[in-house]
Amino acid sequence: MSLDLTTLKTLRAVMEQGSFAAAGRDLGYTSSAVSQQMAGLERSLGLELFHREPRRIVPTGAAEYLYEHAAEVFRLIDQLQVDVERWSAGQEGRLRVGTYASAGGPIVAQAITRFLVRRRKVQISLDEGEPYELFPRVESGELDVALGFQYDLVPKQWSSAVELTEIGVEELHLIAPRHHRLASRDAVELAELRLERWVTHTKETAASDCLTSFCGKAGFTPDVTFRSNNMDTIRGIVAEGLGVALIPALAHVDRERTIALPLTEQLPRRQIMAATRLGQRTPLATSFLDAVAHAVDTSMPRSPRSSPQGP
Repeated sequence: MSLDLTTLKTLRAVMEQGSFAAAGRDLGYTSSAVSQQMAGLERSLGLELFHREPRRIVPTGAAEYLYEHAAEVFRLIDQLQVDVERWSAGQEGRLRVGTYASAGGPIVAQAITRFLVRRRKVQISLDEGEPYELFPRVESGELDVALGFQYDLVPKQWSSAVELTEIGVEELHLIAPRHHRLASRDAVELAELRLERWVTHTKETAASDCLTSFCGKAGFTPDVTFRSNNMDTIRGIVAEGLGVALIPALAHVDRERTIALPLTEQLPRRQIMAATRLGQRTPLATSFLDAVAHAVDTSMPRSPRSSPQGP
């Protein structure tokens, strides 16, 4: 038994036009070609589909059954075509996103809202972690796209199976409590903070390595007393006067109780990056990253006060 779409289309035309000749005209075939297709289908199925009379054909019950159910097949194909076009246009499907914590509110929430306009059928999920946690999940196919970062003082090589796209550049702030002894100064040298207690992320993170490298350039190792990957915790500790911290501009939201010290040194920066599987970026991922880029452009704070020393 053999059924194919071409033959089913011919059968449909015969049933709707009422003759082989009319079906042929509708499809651009000769009457003989249509007759041969139907005869071949009958042989393949072992069923008589049409009673052939001198001036007409009469469909059998088997032909009526095939026609009725073929209509369901064609409706499904038409719907599949619409769905595929929507998938191809990035308007339907599933998108699994990963992001780092400080981008969640100011960037990702705005990007998701913009992305979902005219994409209400898209299923989107969000997970959070550090780049070293998220990027391997992109490589394995567990995530479609992940937002991460890389500090300019801490270069890192990622897997060649992951394609990285720079979305923006984020300045860092060195924050202290509002009542800090250096808070009123117009310019502060980093070395003046060598005896401070520091707050930063856990040891395996790029943020911790960046702080160590930055302070190392000023000739000292920071005395890290508190470690947390939660920005609220870091800001809270600083606000209570328990230490100072180097944090991303997006995370400096507690400006009533903390201040960004105006360093004479050029503060380091971090690049905001998006990771997708090499050569496998989906239309949905592309559309989402467009929304992320727009959110970065509209949300990125201005650089902190710093005045790099001249020669």
